[in-house]
Amino acid sequence: MRFHSTPAFLIAVLVVLAPESSTRSDPAISVAAAPPILARLSGRYRYAGNAEKDHAKIQESIDAAVTSLGWLGRKIAANRLANHKEIPQRIEIGQKGGDVAVRMGDYDAEAPIDGKKKQLIAPNGRDAMLSYAFTKTELLQLFVFERAKRKSTYRLNEAGQLVMSVHMTSEKLASPIQYELLYDREGR
Repeated sequence: MRFHSTPAFLIAVLVVLAPESSTRSDPAISVAAAPPILARLSGRYRYAGNAEKDHAKIQESIDAAVTSLGWLGRKIAANRLANHKEIPQRIEIGQKGGDVAVRMGDYDAEAPIDGKKKQLIAPNGRDAMLSYAFTKTELLQLFVFERAKRKSTYRLNEAGQLVMSVHMTSEKLASPIQYELLYDREGR
């Protein structure tokens, strides 16, 4: 009899601790922890700016930032900053479990919703730490590199368009690289 009651007790414990019961509560915890701005920004967007004007603004900001560098430094910086010239045609913002997920073109930038840093390879191919933060009206995405930082801010303007503002600094640059891009929500 002793052997029969022990397995029954173990089965009862295993049923209580089964993965199904824990996964049912995990999404509820993640959703509850998500700030309201993430829900407002969640969705798919397509580029709605003027590519020629936006490329010119980006290039102007890069040119101003590298003025303090010699010709070789400008050449190296131009190569490292080339990814800024590529305007993502689509952006998708959402939540995957306990992570904020931002897809820019073909690049997925996922990190914990609680602001913890995640090590990854950034869109420019370099090692970086990624984290997210929130205000009442913005999603802040922060890439930290060995000698540089890139903060992208996502918010909605009065017309309901997604505004992606980029602010990049480096100890080697004379000024920050800054620009904004506009996106329309798909399905409107």
